[in-house]
Amino acid sequence: MRKINALLLALMAFVGLTWTSCTDTVDYTPAGGVEGAGVYFPTSVRTSYELEGEEGETALSGSITLAVMRTDSVGALDAALTATFSEGGESVFSVPATVSFADGKNTSSLTIDYANLTQGPSYNITLTFAEGTPYSNSTLTLTVSWPEEIVYTWEVVSENAIYKDNLFSMYGASAYEITGITVEKAEGYELYRFKSPYNNEYMDLMWGEPNLFPGDFEYPYIIVDGETYEGKYYIAPTALGFKMTDGEGVSFDTSWNTFGSIAGNLSTSSGPIGPDDTTYPLGSYDSKKKLFDLGAVYHNLGGYGFFILEAGNFTLALDPALLSPDYDRDYTWKAVPEATGFFTSELMGESWMQAVEQSEEDETFYRMPNLYSNVEKAHFYFHVDMETGEVTIPRGQDTGLTTFGNKVYLEGTPNRSSYDLETGTLTLGLTLYLADEDGKNIADLQEVTETFLWGQSEFDQLQKGTDIADYVGNWVVSLTDGSAGGQIPVSITQIAANALAVQGLTAGMMGDYDDTMLLSYDKETGWVRFDYQQVAGFAGYSVFVVAYNSETGEFSDEGLIGGLDKAGNLKFLNDESNEGKYDAMVYMATDGQQPLYLTGYWNNLVWAPYSTSAQQASFNRTSALSFQKVEQGFVPRRTYKTELNIQPKPRTNKSNGTNRVSFDSSLMGGANTTFSMTR
Repeated sequence: MRKINALLLALMAFVGLTWTSCTDTVDYTPAGGVEGAGVYFPTSVRTSYELEGEEGETALSGSITLAVMRTDSVGALDAALTATFSEGGESVFSVPATVSFADGKNTSSLTIDYANLTQGPSYNITLTFAEGTPYSNSTLTLTVSWPEEIVYTWEVVSENAIYKDNLFSMYGASAYEITGITVEKAEGYELYRFKSPYNNEYMDLMWGEPNLFPGDFEYPYIIVDGETYEGKYYIAPTALGFKMTDGEGVSFDTSWNTFGSIAGNLSTSSGPIGPDDTTYPLGSYDSKKKLFDLGAVYHNLGGYGFFILEAGNFTLALDPALLSPDYDRDYTWKAVPEATGFFTSELMGESWMQAVEQSEEDETFYRMPNLYSNVEKAHFYFHVDMETGEVTIPRGQDTGLTTFGNKVYLEGTPNRSSYDLETGTLTLGLTLYLADEDGKNIADLQEVTETFLWGQSEFDQLQKGTDIADYVGNWVVSLTDGSAGGQIPVSITQIAANALAVQGLTAGMMGDYDDTMLLSYDKETGWVRFDYQQVAGFAGYSVFVVAYNSETGEFSDEGLIGGLDKAGNLKFLNDESNEGKYDAMVYMATDGQQPLYLTGYWNNLVWAPYSTSAQQASFNRTSALSFQKVEQGFVPRRTYKTELNIQPKPRTNKSNGTNRVSFDSSLMGGANTTFSMTR
């Protein structure tokens, strides 16, 4: 404060110097003085009163006292006061004509009496001092009412709510779940209520007191009040019908203040605990999960005082089905295009480009949409710390797959997942399993290791800048018809600055047929490209070499891009602009109508460098075309399997048995901050 005052003085001095240095004169007219006594109401005066009556009362009588001040304290003064009333107020309120100030005093008070005030009407009283001041509130409008009691209409919002209870956690009874709770909501109000679950059955379980409450006892409601404090849920002091005395036990007591919110009810030596207190927060409601957290509450223990139970100890779930994790529902997901990368799956036996999404609520939480299945919500969720490389995988994830008609779930295999900060490689160790109705693992299916190149495509695994001469030479290529096949030698020669010729892909099965096909070379990337192309004809047929999907038997005119991988193989990949997905090249013949296989075999897309020790196959020569029907068309880049057909391995369930726990009625030590009820 001293620094602020010094700054203000310096600023005032500067402004003063500035003014005195001006040649123009400025006329200054001082503010007028207060004429008369200058009587006013201080700003702290309360202007609205809602009165409360006792049960059975039909009219109220009493008084309201307001503080009054004046600007001059010299001499005694009777300040004249006028009052005007809204309709009916004259017969209810009595306002004095003057307010008296003693000599030397600038404070006084005004007492307004009321009689026969009935429920319902709201009255306005406007008070004006004749000798007022224009600089403060010499006129004040007061609003007074005795509101009619609201009659709520309660409607059931849940008949199967779950209440998590920790009222006796100080004695060892923690996180006790009570099911089948009926919860009601006041129509038009943010008020909820449920009958106290602390009944004879509860007391028998906890304390062996099956007859604590009389048979005709009406269990009170616990009211969760979302009206009193906006956006928060408050529980007023509630007598639950019993009193727990530390060291003695539980007893029947209908007047004992058992339970309620800390904020709004209790005080410490520092004063009342307000509704915005963060140490002892009021309750909250998660609309997605339909879950109340009742906030920080107290249990008033005889012989001890107010035992404080932190937020999270008491919850009320309106819809138990929503308690199960639903990451799609509970988090907001945004696409991370720069993270899209190449996923290689041991489980599915294939690879694909996979999108990634990130949670807006937790920057370490990610998901891969529809990783294994296009079933709704069959996403894969995982946490990855980009600073440490630590990876965690939530258990109980539905893969969207089945095995013999049973749903397949996954969890992380311990110590098998990691993220390489240098290479951006995400390694995922996964265990697939079957689960019972409660989500418990009952049989392991398979352990797999999946690899994801974060923000990288498969092309990032190809060497860049490869010279065209590095492709020249002999290679070993797989040739198959889907059931039989082998390895054949293939030669590549350079025929131009940006062109290569490939020979030998038909393995000599067509006699002296020249099967030369071409690859184009891109100097900028160092990669080669294969395109749909017409080659030398055979026996009157036109012959083409095309990209081919060996699983579906379909081909198209789309292209492939090749390059040397880290192992030195020549690997052809699907062009990212392709609509389809291809795993082979094949020679096709046509007479302008039905396309036919030239040899009935097709070539794999990974070619290994030739070595003299390579096992090579020989194929019989043929002069006839394969008249197997072939379809032309696009094959989707990603096809989903739904059935794995993995034999389960049942787990051996071990149980240590369950013993009923008995609780000591004395607290387990620990100091207690002194709390008292706020009056």
